[in-house]
Amino acid sequence: MASDDPLQTWELRVEGRSHRVEVYGSVSRRIQWWVDGDLVLERKSADDKPRLTVKERPELGTLALRFSGLGKPRRATVVAPGQLAGIDLDPEPGSPAAAYEDRVRAHPRRYALIETGGGVAAVVVPILVTVLLARLAFSVDWPDWDLPRLPLPDLPSLPLPDLPNFEVSLPGWVREVLDKSKYVWPIVIAYVLARREIARRRKQDELRARARARDEE
Repeated sequence: MASDDPLQTWELRVEGRSHRVEVYGSVSRRIQWWVDGDLVLERKSADDKPRLTVKERPELGTLALRFSGLGKPRRATVVAPGQLAGIDLDPEPGSPAAAYEDRVRAHPRRYALIETGGGVAAVVVPILVTVLLARLAFSVDWPDWDLPRLPLPDLPSLPLPDLPNFEVSLPGWVREVLDKSKYVWPIVIAYVLARREIARRRKQDELRARARARDEE
């Protein structure tokens, strides 16, 4: 791919305006937003969720882009002024964003399982790394350094108020649930977000179809 070729493009005609978004680069990305053939915005951003507006053209609303944690393009959404949700532009056929949409659309259950697996990895990998580092630390014969002791100033002791001692005794099953919840929540959140993205993809397909139908009238 040549250096002047965009990494990802999106296009769609929305409410009588032709929108085209081009993204160059993968880390410090250069974003171009074209409306009816005119370049209305060009900006650099390393944010994975940039929301861009054109100060001189408030009627265009907001351009919201989404990239994965690894910098892969996901979607470009045009949000009308005063609205919370917008409409996704069409990714270029065969592009990374188009392939992502196809996976979500064609295999929603597989997509949800993969995203949930990512949540499991987020829990398991840190635990394994911690265990390995602990074993390594105990297996190494560390030298016995005789470090000098630094004199500490003699600070006055401050009187502390007598506070009541509250003791709360939780049932065993509650303590067990609280102890395990820190491992369960990342997995649950990953599954919920995956299901939300599947529902969002279906809704966006409907919005795009209506936008194309209005454009053909």
